[in-house]
Amino acid sequence: MNRFISNSTAAYPLGIPTGGKLFYVPSGSYLRRVAILYASSASTISMAWADAPYNNFSTPADAITDSADMPFDAFMDSSGNIYIAYSISSTNGIGFCKLTFAGGIWSAGLPVVVYNADDNAYPSIATQSDGTLWIAWSRLSGGNYYISAQSSVDDGGSWGSLHTLTGGDSSAYPRIIEAGGEFYIFYSEGGAQIAYRKYNIPADPWTTEVVLASASGYDLNLSVVASTDGRVALCYKGTGGLFFREYAGSSWSVEVVIDTNTICQPNAVYRGGALYLLYCVDMGDSMILPYYSKRTNNIFSTPAILNDYRDFLDKLLLFSSAAGTYEDLTTEAESAATADIKHATSSALLSAAGDALYMGGDDPFNQLRFILSSTGSGGMVVWKYWDGQSWKTFTPSSGAWHFSSASHDLLMWDDLDSIPSDWQKLDLSGANKYWIMAAVSSGFAGLPIGSRISTIANTNGMKVQV
Repeated sequence: MNRFISNSTAAYPLGIPTGGKLFYVPSGSYLRRVAILYASSASTISMAWADAPYNNFSTPADAITDSADMPFDAFMDSSGNIYIAYSISSTNGIGFCKLTFAGGIWSAGLPVVVYNADDNAYPSIATQSDGTLWIAWSRLSGGNYYISAQSSVDDGGSWGSLHTLTGGDSSAYPRIIEAGGEFYIFYSEGGAQIAYRKYNIPADPWTTEVVLASASGYDLNLSVVASTDGRVALCYKGTGGLFFREYAGSSWSVEVVIDTNTICQPNAVYRGGALYLLYCVDMGDSMILPYYSKRTNNIFSTPAILNDYRDFLDKLLLFSSAAGTYEDLTTEAESAATADIKHATSSALLSAAGDALYMGGDDPFNQLRFILSSTGSGGMVVWKYWDGQSWKTFTPSSGAWHFSSASHDLLMWDDLDSIPSDWQKLDLSGANKYWIMAAVSSGFAGLPIGSRISTIANTNGMKVQV
C-alpha cells in the first residue's frame, strides 16, 4: 500500500534519516494503529494516524509549533505514548514533547526545554529499561561540535546535568539505543570515525570510547538497532558506500561492504529471524532510489530495488509527426549523458503539434522526474493514459507543465491508490506497457531537449508504505 499523507515545506520532512517517524501501537484496543510524524513546515511537526488496512489517514494535526527547520527524532513506548526530541527555533536549544495516548487519541503536552545554550541539532532520543529518558545531540560550541546528552527520571518533566562525550571536532552526529540491558550512544565524529560509549547501568560514568570504523565520509547517515536477543546492528554511510557491523553479545563482526554506490538514509531492521538493510542510492540529478538487502544464514542478498514502480522507465518512445516514426530512447533516458533525448528529425524532445513523448512501465506508476538540457517555450502539451479503448486526457495532480523548467517532478496522481483503475496496457511500437503520453497540442518556439526521464521523483510530498 502506498498512500499520500501531506505536502511539506520543511527542509527535513521526515526528520533525521535514521530516526523514528513511523510507529505501530504495540498492544491494546488500538493494536497496529499506525502513527506518522513529519515536519509539515519549517516550524511545525505534525502527526497523522490510520487503522488497518490503512486506506484512510486522519487529518494531520500539529504536535509541535516551535521547531527549528532541522531534523527531529522520536520513539513510541509500550503504551503508545510518543516522545519527541527537536531543535527549538527561537534559541537553537533542544526541546522535548510527549504525546500521551489515551482513548485512541494522542494529546501533546507542553514543550520542555532540555538545553538552551550554544547551537544544538540532530537529537536522538531513547529510554532505558527503568524508564529513564535520554537525549543525545550535536552541540556546537567554540567552533567545534560535541556529542552531548542529558537524562530525565520524571518522564521528561525535568532534565539532569549535561554529559559531554567527545572532545570536539568538525562534525558530530549521535544515535542512542538500549540493547541487552546496556545503554549506548553511537556517533560519527569529524567524518573520520564511527564510535560508541556505553553507560554503565546503574553506575556512572560512561565507558571509554570504542572506535568501530576509521576512514572518511561518515555523517548523520548512521543507523543502530537492537534485536530482541540483544544483538546490535550498525549500518552507516562512508566513502565507498554502505557498511555494516554487528555485535552478537561478546564481540563485533568484521566490517562488511553492502553496496559501493553513493548511498543515504540507511536503516537496519530485525524482522522474523532475518535482518534487512534498507537505504537509498543517489542516482544523480536528485533521483533517490530505495534499495534493500536481506541477510539470511549470515549471507546478505544482492542489493535490489525496493519498489518496482520507482525505477528508470521500462520504455521511452519519441514520435515525430513530421517523420511519422517512433524512436526508442530508453537507454538515453537512463544515462547520465546530457542532451541525448531528442528525435533525429526534430533534434528535440518535442517540437510540432502532433509530436508525442511516450513513457512506459511494466507496472503502473504515479510520478515522473524530468531533467532537461534545454527548456521549451511557446508550446503546450496534454497528458494522457490509455484506458483500453482510447487515450484519456487528465490533469496531473501537481498541475500542468509544458517542459518549461530544467528539472521537474510531475505528480500525476497523489499515490498508487489514486491511479485510475481503467489504465490499461497497450502494445505500442512492439512494447506492451502502461503508457503515459505527453502530446503536443501547440508547437514549441523554443525546443525542449531531454537528458534524463524516470519514475524516481524528488518531491516534498510524504508517503507511507506498510
